[in-house]
Amino acid sequence: MYKESLNNLEQLNININIRDIFFSTETIDAPLLRGVNLLLQSIDTKGLKLTQKGFLPTKIVKSIVEVAATVSDERYLRGQTRFYEEENLSANMARIVCESLKLIRVQKGQLLLTKKGREFLALTQHEQFIVLFNIMLGINIGYFDRHQEAMCVHNSSLIMLQLLRDKGKDFRTAEVYSVLLLEAYPFLEDSIEELEFLHYAEKDQLEIFSSIAETRLFERLFLPLGLVEMQVLKYPESDKFAKSELLDILVGEKHAINKELVLCKKIMKSFQDDIRKNKLEINLFEVTMYLFAQYAHSPLPLKSSVVDSLMLKHSVIGTLRSRYESLYESLIESVIVTYEEFTQLDSVGGSRDDLMKEYVHMLDTLVYLVNTPRPFNTVQNLLILPAFILDILNIYYGLDQFSTDFILKCSEQFNEEFAMDIGHLMLLLTQLEKDAKKLKKNKPNFEQGVKEFLQTYMMIVLELRSRQPDRA
Repeated sequence: MYKESLNNLEQLNININIRDIFFSTETIDAPLLRGVNLLLQSIDTKGLKLTQKGFLPTKIVKSIVEVAATVSDERYLRGQTRFYEEENLSANMARIVCESLKLIRVQKGQLLLTKKGREFLALTQHEQFIVLFNIMLGINIGYFDRHQEAMCVHNSSLIMLQLLRDKGKDFRTAEVYSVLLLEAYPFLEDSIEELEFLHYAEKDQLEIFSSIAETRLFERLFLPLGLVEMQVLKYPESDKFAKSELLDILVGEKHAINKELVLCKKIMKSFQDDIRKNKLEINLFEVTMYLFAQYAHSPLPLKSSVVDSLMLKHSVIGTLRSRYESLYESLIESVIVTYEEFTQLDSVGGSRDDLMKEYVHMLDTLVYLVNTPRPFNTVQNLLILPAFILDILNIYYGLDQFSTDFILKCSEQFNEEFAMDIGHLMLLLTQLEKDAKKLKKNKPNFEQGVKEFLQTYMMIVLELRSRQPDRA
């Protein structure tokens, strides 16, 4: 249960970072965690007798409310003398979460603890929290409010959480956070436009979005999990929210990509200048494409081991060796950052026009690097590239290029499109070899063929890089 939840969180396209410091935290201050534990611990071996209508007994509801009510809930508890499950969110949420996780079941008017329920109680508080965090991201939080469906709000829960994590601890209204979210992820504006006006006082879709987000995300999702703190203000002022210490510990800061390291003509020219200045015998194009292959699989190889393998070509010592190693390390860093930049193309918010333009510019840079006045020499630089990919497929995926069903196995291991790219890469190289024998100088069609070959190569390594690593 815990491992499944942890694996699921690690596969999300957001920096969910369950760090060691989280597991060393003395106490997890999450109202929902307290409510779920109290409910489960209230069920003895005979079960917990429910009311005639199938609700939790008022005594249990009151106990849960006392430990699990959030700051938002407490506004409605002043002077409350009766504690019905259907009228108290914290108790109702604890039960629904337990039912969703199959920790409890109902039999003949009794609430019984299941095997999974006993397993949950045996977990540490940190492991229990991971399970609850995972299930809360999956269930329909809209059940706990009376707003319209608004899937755009629910679907933005993770990026809103990341936004909260990365901002300083200042109390802001949900509307301010919504504006910040749209500035960071403008693609959301289209889905917000679909929200319906259901009240005469609603001014625009942004107001509707922020109103639903305040209830659904901040009060019903983040608060019960202890991920935000809330300041309740008197009307007409709006309530304000800020990240909690737990959120800082649980979720890692989103990694900011250093655009200056993304491979382009400018940075490649600087590498070329260093090679000339220090009189290094390095084929910059070949090494770059080799590194793209080396860092196309998980787990990523250690930088030191890759540098050591590259240094086998150079019998040098002292200062000159240090210059080689320094350039290789810088080039590796650029390749890794370039991967981080362009693997966003298939992730949430990543398919932006400017990102695609950067990708095309990077391809043009590779063409610029490989092109020589003579087509024959250009093709000689390309011949080694398929071997880089085939080695990775053989070593890490057990796919032997010499087997009769190699392309079929690639299709089964990855997908049909990937297998077609492998075949297309080989066909393009064969055609380029034929063309190079006939040409004495470059022509537009030949240069276009080179670009198509490099684009296919990059599509293959990007596909390999974007695959999730296997987990035990």
